Amino acid sequence: MQVLKKSTLWVLLLLRSFKKKACLKLLPFLLILPVFKVYALPLCPIDHTEIWHQCFGSYLYDGGEMYSGEWLDNLFHGEGVFFYQNGDRYIGDFQKDIAHGMGTYSYKNGDVYVGEWIDGKRHGKGSYAHKVTELESDLYVGDFKEDKKDGVGLYTFTDGVRYYGLFRNDKMHGQGIFLYLDGKSTEVECTEGTCKESGVKE
Repeated sequence: MQVLKKSTLWVLLLLRSFKKKACLKLLPFLLILPVFKVYALPLCPIDHTEIWHQCFGSYLYDGGEMYSGEWLDNLFHGEGVFFYQNGDRYIGDFQKDIAHGMGTYSYKNGDVYVGEWIDGKRHGKGSYAHKVTELESDLYVGDFKEDKKDGVGLYTFTDGVRYYGLFRNDKMHGQGIFLYLDGKSTEVECTEGTCKESGVKE
């Protein structure tokens, strides 16, 4: 109940900064946002011509995009959320206007990435859910490099089959193994997404 009260207060603070109609459209999203360190920083000035520095504020752009979170020298810096015009949404850490640190990016098509970011790109450890149907998604958990699956990872298909092995440039590439629901496994060698069996184990 206490968390709900804090979330409600956070939404009311946003309403103070914008036209009511614009904010009401965003309420379904705002109510599910995590509670940022709004109480650790003062609110940014209502006058957007002033420098927003070490404060918490919300800014709605002419194109419909919106940022809510922490600011430093008029830049997104710290924890925040950015709503994109195309319907995508990023919640997490920012550094000088760029996603950097830990964050969750929800795509309009239903895909979701949760993990590490460096300079605005998926980079490090993370998970990516690829929406296949309204209720099902493939899931990758592992290494990312420059926005691509790259390194060691586990890919689970909607039918339950799993691939564990190497990836490069978003594709299965190198040694790996397919794991089946019946307990069997197949060792494979993959080249740019095409895998060739190298052995079957019971």
